[in-house]
Amino acid sequence: MLFPLEQNTPEFAVFTALNTELLYFLEHAIPAGGFNRQSLSDTPLGLACWNNKKVPNGKGLLTWDKFKTLHEALQTEPEALRRRLYETVRDNQNFEELFQQRRHDLLTFMPALLMEKLQSLCYHLYVGTKGLGDVKAAAGGVDIDIHFTDFKAVNGEVCRACGLEVVAPLRANVPNAQQWRADYDHFLCKSKYPIFAVHPKNLFPICRTCNQDAKKTKDLFFCNTVRQQRFSFYPYTEGASGLVALEIDLDDISPKVRVRLDSEDPVLKSKLDTWNDVFEIKNLVEGRYLPLEHYVSDRIRPRNLLDLQAQVARELDPPSVAALKRTEGVFWDHKLYVALSRINLDLVWSVVEFQEQEHGAPGGEAILAGA
Repeated sequence: MLFPLEQNTPEFAVFTALNTELLYFLEHAIPAGGFNRQSLSDTPLGLACWNNKKVPNGKGLLTWDKFKTLHEALQTEPEALRRRLYETVRDNQNFEELFQQRRHDLLTFMPALLMEKLQSLCYHLYVGTKGLGDVKAAAGGVDIDIHFTDFKAVNGEVCRACGLEVVAPLRANVPNAQQWRADYDHFLCKSKYPIFAVHPKNLFPICRTCNQDAKKTKDLFFCNTVRQQRFSFYPYTEGASGLVALEIDLDDISPKVRVRLDSEDPVLKSKLDTWNDVFEIKNLVEGRYLPLEHYVSDRIRPRNLLDLQAQVARELDPPSVAALKRTEGVFWDHKLYVALSRINLDLVWSVVEFQEQEHGAPGGEAILAGA
């Protein structure tokens, strides 16, 4: 995480309720017996899950069917394993402790076929069950689109993981409830950690690039490349913003921006490395300013060297908290100005000037004129 989530970040009540129901189900699947109404809680939400079942000739299994399938699979296993699964889920509800312990092997005791049934149920709870009208009503009536709006009201429009993009485009003349919504990312991916698929602390919106392109199913607690355990920022209290810097590499013909992530503390260094690996921070940030002369020419647009120096000096004040929340890239752009202020800008300007002479302003003027 670049920025930790705000302390008053709202939880989505439907996730909280479904997580509680999953715990109830696993506890009541410990004794031997068939799947019946007592397998789910005697609550409006338990009833909503019970009533959501496949009809004759219907397509696909629904919530009731998924619970029943897992219950039957659990009953073929020893009671000790059923109890261990329940206790594993129950004893790892505190996510802050879970991030400290980095327990990447929570479910290694599960047989493969049983794991598949567990994944299937938990995935369905997240994808299908959370949107059912009766489920939303039982959890207080808040739709996920409304929660997304509430989330942005507290945390802002900018992705807290990278700071480079907004979590979703904001459309004018469109009510909040009808705005496009970002996907909710699972900190701990639901394929390896299905027991947290609807845990309210395990889900929050991030930008499309972070979620679908960079992170995907990468494990925050274990690096598959080097096959070892690793630390990760706890997203509700920790972030990398105070531990990063940009530098300008002048050893090449074209100046290049480099991201520096470093700490003498080995735990912090591991957290920085995990953040970079999971979200490809270095690649994305350095790519934003590649090539640097284009960024300077197109975004800063200096008239001459003195103007470039003046603009860099003017932008050295840190951006406000409000700006960091509402405008993508502001954090990194400030780091760029700081890096520019520490070098001789003559070389940068000479490359910019050469580029302008080579490619010429008239072409841009022609584009703007609609030619």
